[in-house]
Amino acid sequence: MDSAAACQRHLADFLVYLGVELQVSPHTVAAYRNDLQRLLRGNARLPDRLAIDRHLSGLLPSLAPASIARAAAAIRGFYRFLHAEGHAADDVADGLLGPKLEQKLPKALTRKAVGKLLANVPDDDLGVRNQAILHVLYATGCRVSEVVSLRTTSVIEDHRLLRALGKGNKERLVPIADGALAWLLRYRRDVRPRLRTHARKDPGDVLFLSRTGRPLDRVRIYQVVQAACKSAGLAVACSPHALRHSFATHLVAGGADLRSVQEMLGHASLQTTQVYTHVDHERLRAVHQKLHPRG
Repeated sequence: MDSAAACQRHLADFLVYLGVELQVSPHTVAAYRNDLQRLLRGNARLPDRLAIDRHLSGLLPSLAPASIARAAAAIRGFYRFLHAEGHAADDVADGLLGPKLEQKLPKALTRKAVGKLLANVPDDDLGVRNQAILHVLYATGCRVSEVVSLRTTSVIEDHRLLRALGKGNKERLVPIADGALAWLLRYRRDVRPRLRTHARKDPGDVLFLSRTGRPLDRVRIYQVVQAACKSAGLAVACSPHALRHSFATHLVAGGADLRSVQEMLGHASLQTTQVYTHVDHERLRAVHQKLHPRG
């Protein structure tokens, strides 16, 4: 995080994440924008913990306690987002006093719901592209930022692997199932060349392109997932993060060890993986009843 411009870009991404991914109300998103703009104003770099504490203390004479608590929640959520996305090495706002920004994980989709989401068989170029995106999100558990940054060379067909550039610019190889790989290869072979012909500016080797040949951004990926969810008639909230969470949850429920899931998700800490891969209480109860001597 080495410039004011970079801080503003990450703030914009965070606000999109709040509104689209977490479904936070527009009023709250606007309030958080004002709180965070006030923190970042005049700073060429991201403020450290000492600067944050001084900033909040400086608000005491002019703002009500509730407004300061909201500002603390916005700052905590922003820094948590930066850390999770790999833009900050540490979450320096961890433990900041004030009401916590809600941390609820998206509810994992059931296998049946995922099946409905991926059941579409499109016959147009954008439909094939969208189907490839959906399959990649669920089959690999990649973050939306990682899907956006995929290149044509990211697909290692012979070994059924996808090369993802994750947190802290660390590269990892993630296995990809045959069905998802087939959609991805079809898109890369048949669709991407046609989309590329519409580009006014060479998009380079970015894998996923728009109708006009431009690289897709994370907002468009959100829209693709939400449109597919609506088309499939799913009542649950669906987003790229929900598919990532479903990927991890289904692996753990199927018996995968946490270390393997940690590697596939690109988590530096196993503790983070444990948060993403909680197993529902009903399954735990069933295991207990089946295996415990007095279950």
